[in-house]
Amino acid sequence: MENNQVSVEDARNMLWNEGILRWMLKPVQQELYDSYENCKEKIVVWNCSRRLGKSFTLCTIALETCLKKGNSLVKYCCAKQKDAKGIIRPLIREIIETCPRELKPEYKTQEGAWVFPNGSRIELAGLDGGRAESVRGGSSHLAIIDEAGLVGDLPYIITSIILPTTATTKGKIILASTPPKSPSHPFITRYLNKARIEGNLVTKTIYDNPNIDPDELAKLIEESGGEDSIDFKREYLCHVIKDENFAIVPEFNSDLKSKIVKEWPRAPFYDSYVGMDLGLKDLTVVLFAWYDFLNAKLVVEDEFIINGQKFNTNNLASGIRKKEEKNFTDTITGEERPPYIRVSDNNLIVIKDLWDLHGLRFMPTRKDEAEAALNKVRKMLQDEQIIINPRCVTLIAHLESGIWNKSKTSYERSADMGHFDAIDSLKYLVRNVQTNKNPYPAGYLIKNSDSYFKTQNKPSHPQYDQYKKMFNIGPKPTFNKPTKN
Repeated sequence: MENNQVSVEDARNMLWNEGILRWMLKPVQQELYDSYENCKEKIVVWNCSRRLGKSFTLCTIALETCLKKGNSLVKYCCAKQKDAKGIIRPLIREIIETCPRELKPEYKTQEGAWVFPNGSRIELAGLDGGRAESVRGGSSHLAIIDEAGLVGDLPYIITSIILPTTATTKGKIILASTPPKSPSHPFITRYLNKARIEGNLVTKTIYDNPNIDPDELAKLIEESGGEDSIDFKREYLCHVIKDENFAIVPEFNSDLKSKIVKEWPRAPFYDSYVGMDLGLKDLTVVLFAWYDFLNAKLVVEDEFIINGQKFNTNNLASGIRKKEEKNFTDTITGEERPPYIRVSDNNLIVIKDLWDLHGLRFMPTRKDEAEAALNKVRKMLQDEQIIINPRCVTLIAHLESGIWNKSKTSYERSADMGHFDAIDSLKYLVRNVQTNKNPYPAGYLIKNSDSYFKTQNKPSHPQYDQYKKMFNIGPKPTFNKPTKN
């Protein structure tokens, strides 16, 4: 009887010749592979735990792409150049150990690429240190960004450099990463959230890997600070979470946000303020606020945002005037109440232009003792002495997502949110608001106590009760209408 059995080596060689490498993957990695194969979107997003083998899976997909079709080009990009050399290059070498000699690619050091006998290529590149431009050009059938959550300028790299290379090939782009420290990173705000909404996001945690040794898992948990630690939740459970150790305003959590982000009834008398942080490369953020003297609260009513490309003093002045007219016009008389103080950071050229050309007087703020000034903002937020209107979406986002750089010497820079400039605008307001200035005319509260406190939706107020006792304020007297004879 003829033996038709195929040896393991022969079967393996057949699969290599067909460009089929899924068999090399563990079950959780096969699920990642299948999500790439089945995704109909241009950009595939993986939100993956560390120690899951995502880079091994990415390398396998890259090799398959090159084996299945000659003259294919795969651009494999890492957040850091050292990872391209020290991790991905050795990983590909490990995977191709079983590859038949006639199919096996060779690494060309001068080209920084694995070159296949059929003319296909896997080009390795790091995206740090200004190297992203080296990825430009060519027609790629697949582009990979490994640890996309660590890549600065991610939207520019994808839109301006990588996407054009896939235009004629209809190639896909895989963004794979653990969540970054800041929820404001474009990997989260532009790509992960979009994929989640569209139902295409793939999330795999450390518990999705059945092959991890229990003792190794226990060690990872211990090294991360426990299962409830921020590091473990972010790095191994793939939670999008702000690291409070690097948060600029750690007090601004979901609980505090629910308490202070709301509409606030406008007081009958108040002083209004405008705070501005100027940015050319980043955002220029202007906040419009008023101080509620009786309740001792700074109410941030609105914001105006302009970026570097649109920035000039004409656009800036026009935007400020429109917001002031909208927010500081008396609803009864129609008279605009000019701000009591406008304050800005110390760009004296812009301040002078706004006054000379547009009649907008801004005062340069003090910038000494910056840490103390920020701490005052944090304490006022914590004590609910700052109220933020829900329309101030940029301010809210910056307070939620703002983080320090690694050395904590400056705010981290975000491709989508700039330098978290709204936090500084708020800091300038807090520094310059005149909390002791009473905007109410003499005797107003006594004469109008009933109507004023009713507008605050408070059934009782200690100060109001005290006035009633002192001056015997009671209900208004009623008179009988005269009767006709």
